[in-house]
Amino acid sequence: MKKQVFCGVFALALAVTGCGVQKKEAASDIVPENRQELTILHMDADIEGFDSFISQAEKDLGIEIHIEKCPANADNRQAKIATLLTSGDDSVDLITVNDEMISEFKHKGFLLPLEDTVMTEETAANFPQEYLKEICMSDGHIFSVPFKMDIMAFWVNQELLDQAGLDRLSCLSDLEILQKKLQNTGKYAYGDAWEISYIYNSISEYVDFFGGDYTDWTDPKTREAAEYMKRMLDTGMISEENLIDQHDQLNEKFINGQYGCMFMYTGALSTFQNTGVYRKDKIHMAPFPEFDEKVTNIATWQYVLNKNSDHKEAALKFLQYVSGYEASKNYGQLTKMCPARLDVIEDKNFDLDGIEMIRQYLKDYKLKARPLCADSIEAVSSMGTEFQKYVLGQKTEAEIFCRGTELHRPVLQKSIVLMLFLF
Repeated sequence: MKKQVFCGVFALALAVTGCGVQKKEAASDIVPENRQELTILHMDADIEGFDSFISQAEKDLGIEIHIEKCPANADNRQAKIATLLTSGDDSVDLITVNDEMISEFKHKGFLLPLEDTVMTEETAANFPQEYLKEICMSDGHIFSVPFKMDIMAFWVNQELLDQAGLDRLSCLSDLEILQKKLQNTGKYAYGDAWEISYIYNSISEYVDFFGGDYTDWTDPKTREAAEYMKRMLDTGMISEENLIDQHDQLNEKFINGQYGCMFMYTGALSTFQNTGVYRKDKIHMAPFPEFDEKVTNIATWQYVLNKNSDHKEAALKFLQYVSGYEASKNYGQLTKMCPARLDVIEDKNFDLDGIEMIRQYLKDYKLKARPLCADSIEAVSSMGTEFQKYVLGQKTEAEIFCRGTELHRPVLQKSIVLMLFLF
């Protein structure tokens, strides 16, 4: 996949600021400090190889780096970071956040913009462009530096496919063949995580597959995606258990051979490796079945700079380092995680389990950010609640999403109240 260069849209976004936007602190406002130390609240603190990466960064930069571990629980993590930023706490300089968190925090004046100091046009051109614009930017500024990327991959259990006489799942009709083979066996053709806060990932993915628009539920393609997901449950292709499953439960059941295939981020690779099921004749990544659109979602973990930091000079030095090619490659090699820089992924000298299929995804599929908004956590949960009612038949087609009228109107560009007229 050829690297995309920043287009005029991005350059324009950097030059334009909205009326009434709070003045952002500029690089020229940063006073160099004598003490070169840094504290990072980091999600990867317990990952194998992370300590080695930080030790190398300390050596290369001449900075003493202190690591605090992010809470593993999503709700606790969100609460901790929100409290830290809203209280003006200066004890942590850099924070690692996911898509949902940056989508909320980037609008609120807690973070220092980075387009002039770190994510320059030259550096930013090496990251997925649409993703940067949709997730990392606000008011013409870039507020985060992606360092670890998850690509929504298609995983198959080759043993179950072989039993059904299928080499691969090339189209949706192949899923139906697999479903018939597994009927009444306690196993299912397809597995997913449809718990109310996780089903959003699947909704946005299938809407993209069918060529719809998540923010426009009058679009016939969006309707088609929703109907297909409901049909999967109605026909027994997917288990009702998935309505309460999050990613951990889904992965466990997939490992145990309960599902023939699933969509899951590439970050699941280490889980499959650790349980000994990752191999070509068992669980592995595969090309997607044919849909209307060749597209897949991506998500990242990112660094953000606390505006109240007392060590901005050291923080910027670190961010410049980790956003660069060599450090990004080193991070991926040491932690066995997929880096966010596309040129590192495409480097034939970069080695990672599953990297060839990941490169194939980059070649064959458009990488899209999930549609998130300033109140993403609330919006995701409310959408999940309403969609579950729909797939379970607890709401008629005419009633679907009517509850989402007031929940979603303030947070999406196009009113999801129009879902009422979808069916």
